[in-house]
Amino acid sequence: MPNIGDETRGKEIGKVGSRNVEMQKHVWVRCPICSNERWAQKKSTINPINNRSRLCPPCTLLNAKTFRLNTEKAAKEGRI
Repeated sequence: MPNIGDETRGKEIGKVGSRNVEMQKHVWVRCPICSNERWAQKKSTINPINNRSRLCPPCTLLNAKTFRLNTEKAAKEGRI
């Protein structure tokens, strides 16, 4: 089992398709909500912390469907 933050190429972990996917770097990440670990495409070389804690697809969907009202901003804009 890989450790959080381990990097590899797509073809080494069985990602097939175009040459782009096979040669792209992937990093082992953990979802901060459900603690599910998985391989994800490496997004940024500037912020390595962002690559280690990204939401998995189910948690991303749940997070997008949750409505949160910022009461201070809404009051300032006259919506409440």
